[in-house]
Amino acid sequence: MAEKRISWIYEIIERLHPQTIKLEKGRSTVVAQLITTSAEKIKTFIPYYINQLAKSEIQAKMLLMQIVSASNSIYNYLTILNKIECEQHFSAQIRMCYLKLLTLLEMLLETCGKFNKAIFLQIPLTTHSISSIRMELRIGLNVLRLIVAESEVNPKLGEVLLGGLKRLIEREGINRSEAKYASSILEEFQKLKPFNTIEVENLLYQYDFNTPSFFNYYAKYCNRLIAGTPSLHEQLEILIGLEDRISSLPARCTSKWMTKDESVREQIRTLLVEKKQNIRQRIELRRFEIQDAKLTDKAERAQVNLPVAQFGLLIRLFMEKGLLPNEEVGKTFAYYARHFSTPKTPFISAESLQKKSTDVEFSTAKKMKSHLIGMVNWLNERYNVSNHRDS
Repeated sequence: MAEKRISWIYEIIERLHPQTIKLEKGRSTVVAQLITTSAEKIKTFIPYYINQLAKSEIQAKMLLMQIVSASNSIYNYLTILNKIECEQHFSAQIRMCYLKLLTLLEMLLETCGKFNKAIFLQIPLTTHSISSIRMELRIGLNVLRLIVAESEVNPKLGEVLLGGLKRLIEREGINRSEAKYASSILEEFQKLKPFNTIEVENLLYQYDFNTPSFFNYYAKYCNRLIAGTPSLHEQLEILIGLEDRISSLPARCTSKWMTKDESVREQIRTLLVEKKQNIRQRIELRRFEIQDAKLTDKAERAQVNLPVAQFGLLIRLFMEKGLLPNEEVGKTFAYYARHFSTPKTPFISAESLQKKSTDVEFSTAKKMKSHLIGMVNWLNERYNVSNHRDS
């Protein structure tokens, strides 16, 4: 039963092919009868479509796509006919029949679309309708191009706006939602007053103009503002202000330039959040830097020209030989960590210093032995104690 309801679609595609019609006797009458039959079938198709829509939106969408495909085939046939001289095979009456069928199919799509606008807007424009719609959109784009040229809007922003709209209008397989979006945004920009950089940006946010070029334009604008502000706290205030600007603008449209991509508002919010986090981290690092500088001044740390591992081993040697007390080991290491630094470690961890004094690598012990031998040699040279024996 379902196949019978849509079989007329396949029939007209097959029987109206120019090569098929060329072989028909009384071809003008045959074509006219086919169009009349199709008109009757269209009337019965509408309740069938409504029934299918109630069962499955996906199936309903597929039915509309079949209508679009049929319309495109008929339009292609008409293009072929227009390349053939009338007196050879086809009369102007046949061409008018093809045009009438295209109009009927367009009306069928419009009627079905009323029952579910969301599905209808996702359907690609037919080749028959797209030419006139594109023509209107191109005219609107040319008007906008003149407005941009006569305004003082940022040239880069003007390129982003015009380039993005041009790509949308020329998009292959443009659907009804995209065409409606393009028409609406063109109309709004033609009415926009004052036509300046701020207002153009605002309207692009509100119309979710989520082109990669607009996001890049905004990212560079944001970077310029930050680069020109040396204070990290002021940079943070700028970003908060930019975020507030985006949030305070009400949406003007439910569609966007690229339906499947993330909203430009969300893209910008993500960018601003990342930049704020980066600045907060830098502020925290600056805060630590200031605190560390204060600690350095207060503690008056003395530098010992040894790595932390060797310094820890030296302290352990002093303790093992009774030169330093070993009753409160933790306090001893904490003292040296607090009052000494090494060339590569200005602030030594007491826990690390103590741990490295016992977890000694062979290379560390070997280097420490070399230092101790050097000290003994220095005593021998300065005080001639090499041959002296303790009693």
